[in-house]
Amino acid sequence: MLYNGRVNRSPNNKPPLRRLASPAAVLAAVLGLALAACGGTVPPPNDQLASSQAAIRAADEMGAGSDPQATLHLKLAREQLEKAKQQMQAEDNESATRLLQRAEADAELALALAKVRSTQAEAQEALKQVEKLKQAGVK
Repeated sequence: MLYNGRVNRSPNNKPPLRRLASPAAVLAAVLGLALAACGGTVPPPNDQLASSQAAIRAADEMGAGSDPQATLHLKLAREQLEKAKQQMQAEDNESATRLLQRAEADAELALALAKVRSTQAEAQEALKQVEKLKQAGVK
């Protein structure tokens, strides 16, 4: 290597080692990595928890427990909610968020199935009323 017009060689004829980085730069890089690892945590999904619980309550209130398909999805939603709470206690908020989203989706599906069942029952009742009116001679 040339330094100031001269070849600078060490006694064993190897080029001198370059200094890679200052101690301050190394420390800054290490601290940056440590902060990135700690700072990248996901906050507790409290809003998603409340939303999932509300969806489960709504499905219960609509009578999802009386329809077999809706009952299955409601059961899945409750299981996922409990697993998510465990994940939150273990501070695995990313997994908890995914579980809560799935719980909410299953609860909403249970609610939709319960609404379908309710609407079909109302339609059947309306058809019975129409038949009664026909038999009574009302047009």
